Amino acid sequence: MRRPTARPGPTGGVVVIHTDSMSALQVLRQPRTPMDNVQLTTAILGHIQGLAAQGRCVRFNWVPSHIGVRGNEAADEAAREATRHPAVALTVLPSIQGAKVLARRAAICAAEQQYRQLVQTSRQAAWHKQATKNNEPLRPAQRLSRAEEVVLHRLRLGYVTLDELRDGFEERPCEHCPHMTPHPLTHYLLSCPATERLRQCVGPESATALVRQFQKNLPLLLEVARAAPPPR
Repeated sequence: MRRPTARPGPTGGVVVIHTDSMSALQVLRQPRTPMDNVQLTTAILGHIQGLAAQGRCVRFNWVPSHIGVRGNEAADEAAREATRHPAVALTVLPSIQGAKVLARRAAICAAEQQYRQLVQTSRQAAWHKQATKNNEPLRPAQRLSRAEEVVLHRLRLGYVTLDELRDGFEERPCEHCPHMTPHPLTHYLLSCPATERLRQCVGPESATALVRQFQKNLPLLLEVARAAPPPR
């Protein structure tokens, strides 16, 4: 929708707006109907309200296009000329709804960028991405106890054990078998006899892939985790 051209009336109290866009006039007459160019329409209506607040009258005139009306042809040429000069810009304030949409998009883009950066620098973020396929929820439909929620979050985020956080950590015995391992959580998921039932269902995979597989069969994952909790 091209912005209509306007000129003050002879007395200065009337603003006459000429436009060859019938669709623009219809939108301005019924602004609550669905429309495409919400930002431009909102800006025009705001200017009209501002003029009305000054006590000025706004009048719209429709003129047919491309039939040799000199003023309309001059307006078209002025619009074409303006597009040839990037320095000529029109500031159009967005509507409230448009501003909300832009804010949501900006927030989503910023969060995605931060998440991508985190995945490159954080072991747990990389595990989470692989284990959840980009933030798919890892929780069953039923209500869980706090302890069960903690177990699921530990598996989803790939938490290291407390021993691994200490300097000089090499390996530790598994809590459910005599095996010594430098990676307790990976051993728990892929090698430990306590979780053999899980591996029998989906076959040998990586630890994160095993967690991802059981998003569709969380009752079994919870049953195994309750009987033999993952390492802390």
